[in-house]
Amino acid sequence: MTFSHRSSAASVVLVLGLALTGCTSATTPTEVPSSSSSTSASSGTSAAPADTITIDITIAGGQVTPNGQKIDARVGQRVVENITSDVDEEVHAHTGGDGYELEVKAGTPATGGFDLTTPGSFEIETHHSGKIIAILNVR
Repeated sequence: MTFSHRSSAASVVLVLGLALTGCTSATTPTEVPSSSSSTSASSGTSAAPADTITIDITIAGGQVTPNGQKIDARVGQRVVENITSDVDEEVHAHTGGDGYELEVKAGTPATGGFDLTTPGSFEIETHHSGKIIAILNVR
């Protein structure tokens, strides 16, 4: 997995709303502009040149990677999730108010993203298996 910061996220994203406690609301897909710069590290997530955090997520064999990783972030940053899975799943980001949900089909990579608008500690998790992927600590 890579951890890279980008001034803009790369690729098309599906942004689906999710109520913080009910996981029920949805928004329509949006497009994220591409970026020409990125950096990598071995931490398993990405944080681009200050504006984007990219998290590469793998769901396989009943496990998730990253698994409960704590990620420091700032209000105003964009989070992009690149997900591969061996099962159909939904990935939720509980970010205060409406959260975000991304549907993932087995064997089909999915990319989604959302903006961090409030400070706090927020989980990114799988819906069906209930695994915590990451915890965003937003300041």
